[in-house]
Amino acid sequence: MRPLSGIRQALRRRFGLWIDRRTRLESESLLNHRRLYILPSKAGFGFLVLVFALWLLATNFENNLVFMLCFLLSALFVVSIHFTHGTLSGLRVKPVRAQSVFKGEAAAVELCFSQVRPRSREQILLRFAGGEPLMITLDKAGDTFVTVLAPTARRGFLDPGLLTVESVYPVGLMRVWAYLHFRFDAAVFPAPVPDRVQSSERRGSGDGHYSGTSGSEDYVGLKTFEAGESLRHVAWKQFAREQGLWSKQYGDSVDSRVWVDWAEYAGMDTEQRLSRMAWQVCECAAAGKIYGLRLPGKELIPNQGMVHRQSALRCLALHGIEPDGKENEAP
Repeated sequence: MRPLSGIRQALRRRFGLWIDRRTRLESESLLNHRRLYILPSKAGFGFLVLVFALWLLATNFENNLVFMLCFLLSALFVVSIHFTHGTLSGLRVKPVRAQSVFKGEAAAVELCFSQVRPRSREQILLRFAGGEPLMITLDKAGDTFVTVLAPTARRGFLDPGLLTVESVYPVGLMRVWAYLHFRFDAAVFPAPVPDRVQSSERRGSGDGHYSGTSGSEDYVGLKTFEAGESLRHVAWKQFAREQGLWSKQYGDSVDSRVWVDWAEYAGMDTEQRLSRMAWQVCECAAAGKIYGLRLPGKELIPNQGMVHRQSALRCLALHGIEPDGKENEAP
């Protein structure tokens, strides 16, 4: 069994390389005779063995009825080639949108299937390698939108690999399929890793809030005078106007912004740093904080909200990755 297993794996590798050379990234695909592959299914191979056995039986015993049955089954097999191929032939497939997710999660990929005339196309199976298969049926003219889950294994631009579109309809004797490779603009964020390293608040920036009562930099306001406080803080003007005894309050400006900084995670490799920074971005967003992002060669100004969260995570996902999806050497 081992030699057979080795031969089978070698054939699969060679077939995979051949498919990779034939399949290119595209924005839309028309399924025609150049894109479709068709071969007997497992049931189809068993069916052929049965027909061959009947033919041997009819030849040996010179039985015309068995000959007729053999030819009838052969005709059924030939006709099934045409109908099974027609299940996918003429379909146009294009990607619509894809969901940005964290590494390890399944991304929802929306696809559009379109046909010119209304025609029933049943038992069409869609799946990405390692993902959950989805069975659909098309019966109307125009566009039909479906969502397929694609597994993710690495950060960067979403590249779920080849999409397999296949069918064995109507009798299951033949299997027709096509490989499609689409380009998506969605990103795969680094998987968050909990880390308690927090950005320290910086004082004196003038862009934050005031805290404390013992500061002496800026005037904050008035408060009711309390026994034991220094007379230097008494608001004498208000007291002279018979407005009561008030005390001046001073405070120091404290910057409430948080920086998710690459430099805070020195000593870690690139992926560990990005995973911890992703976790900190999620924590800041959940707490409603104003936060910014610092990466080598890139800085995202402090802000808050869902759009800012997505922008920060996308920066982390695409750090060191070129637009074509290749990864650069991290600094």
